Amino acid sequence: MVKARRKNAHLTLVVTGYILFFLLVVATLVSTTIPLGVMLFDPRVLHYNVAIIAVSLTVGAVLPVLIGYSIGDRSVKSKNKLSHHFNGMLFSLLGYGLMTSVAVLMFIPEDIFGDDNLRIIIMNLLPGIAVAIVSAIIAVAYMRSRQAKQDILEYRPFTILLIASIIGMPVWSLVSSVFTNSFDMYSAISLIIVVILAYISYATLRKKRLTVFQKASWSAVSVSVLFVMAYISSQLVFAIANYLLPYATMEEQIIVEIVGYSLALAGWVIYWIKQTKEL
Repeated sequence: MVKARRKNAHLTLVVTGYILFFLLVVATLVSTTIPLGVMLFDPRVLHYNVAIIAVSLTVGAVLPVLIGYSIGDRSVKSKNKLSHHFNGMLFSLLGYGLMTSVAVLMFIPEDIFGDDNLRIIIMNLLPGIAVAIVSAIIAVAYMRSRQAKQDILEYRPFTILLIASIIGMPVWSLVSSVFTNSFDMYSAISLIIVVILAYISYATLRKKRLTVFQKASWSAVSVSVLFVMAYISSQLVFAIANYLLPYATMEEQIIVEIVGYSLALAGWVIYWIKQTKEL
């Protein structure tokens, strides 16, 4: 019975992960690749520059997640395919968190590169490179550890890094606002939201037969999934609205933003209810 529930818990995350990856590809195409591709038919634009930007942004949005999945998939010694998919999805979540953190912390002065196209390419490839390096180090350490036959969520360095990738951007936003003397309530909102979501996720697991560390690990997964859903949903809804309302007013833009995040929240509630039942 325990093994069956463990398998179902893995399957729930795997299915959700594949759905999110499909939606990520669709959102990237609709919001970035296709609009920039249409610009290539405009004789007034520099086609080479537009093509560079389109490819860089498309690859930059998808590559870190694919790299994370690939490394996670290869970090499993078991021949069980579900275990491979499960680890792949967890490393994809880690890849997304690292990508957003690196994108925020990364700063490349404009005068370093004489070519703007080269700067754009490097800025979009660096997060993927960072994800590859960090994920590879964690994967190798995990495979050589005594916990290699257990779930990756049982491996403390992975969970700690996943949590760090989640809070990295909110903490940096808070710290930077303090050092620039621009601190206010809005500076701490992101971190407060993360803490609230983590508490809600942890509280829903209070009656589960899990250790404190296991509950913390799954809470981190929960928050990660919601963040990915919010990113994809807001991007997709905004892109669709941009086609339907090319000259949207400020009020309409606010409504579009609310719809995007509301859909993400609804999707997360459905996922987490299903996930908690199987834990």
